[in-house]
Amino acid sequence: MNNLSKETIKILEIIEKFGPIRSSEIVKISKISIKNIYKHLTRLLDEDLIKKNGNTPKVYYSIKLNKDKNLVVKSIKDYFIEQNYIYLSPNGDIIRGIDGFSTWCEKNNFDFEKEKDNFYKKLKVLNKNKKDELFSAKNKILAGKNKVYLDDIYFSDFYTFDYFGKTKLGQLVYLGKTSQDKKIIKEIVRIVNPAIEKIINKKKIDFVGFIPPTIDRKIQFMDVFKKELNIELENIIISKTSGDIKIPQKTLRKLEDRIINANETISVKPSQEIKGNVLIIDDATGSGATLNEVAKKIKNINKNVKVFGYSVVGSYKNFDVISEV
Repeated sequence: MNNLSKETIKILEIIEKFGPIRSSEIVKISKISIKNIYKHLTRLLDEDLIKKNGNTPKVYYSIKLNKDKNLVVKSIKDYFIEQNYIYLSPNGDIIRGIDGFSTWCEKNNFDFEKEKDNFYKKLKVLNKNKKDELFSAKNKILAGKNKVYLDDIYFSDFYTFDYFGKTKLGQLVYLGKTSQDKKIIKEIVRIVNPAIEKIINKKKIDFVGFIPPTIDRKIQFMDVFKKELNIELENIIISKTSGDIKIPQKTLRKLEDRIINANETISVKPSQEIKGNVLIIDDATGSGATLNEVAKKIKNINKNVKVFGYSVVGSYKNFDVISEV
């Protein structure tokens, strides 16, 4: 359901509550135009979430969530969790959706129905801050203590969410980096690619740069991510340098240490011509220090360009540090 718009989810909720229901009644309840109602109904029918009965002009819509006999999907809340939750067990098993959520509840001695309700309500509230499937966090980066060179910074989801642990994308980023599994990285690209395309089109991006990794791995997350995104724009050359000991920026707990690390270890080739708006892409953003320092160095080359940052996941509370990845 994370791929459904807020309006589409609203229509689905109305159908679950009042169905079987006619489109004209949905218009009255939702106060959405009949044209848009039909657009949302078509999407829900394509997703096999609703069914329709009767013939024109008396067509009724009702909920249809039990698509797979192996899944206990009885309501919108169940389907929401099915689409938005991944549990990683202590022994490394990946359990998705309702089964994973149930396992998490059992492990923590939580009431399944109560926590399912909490998860659904809190995530809905959180997602109200999303626009075009993106969170904007310019006002929160660096906790407002330092100069911000980024014209804006976006991320597709939080890394963790309340006491529920990692979000779906947070879990996938963690698994993609630690397991070096290309299939998982490709799954992330499928999820976030539409939002990145919207940034590129809306902000008229001409150049793109990818934050390089610090730790040597056989399969680098960002290399696979970059290849699968296949953005046909000129690349900004960004390099990562280090001393005798490589210190990953995300492992540093203090904001000031992160800023120093980013300033002294990230290099943007100064001789390159940058004559258009830039999008800098990272996998996970904690304080925003790395993206902001790269933006600063790009604007040292050309102060007239706009620089935007994007990260797959960001921090939940005022861009606290993320050290796991």
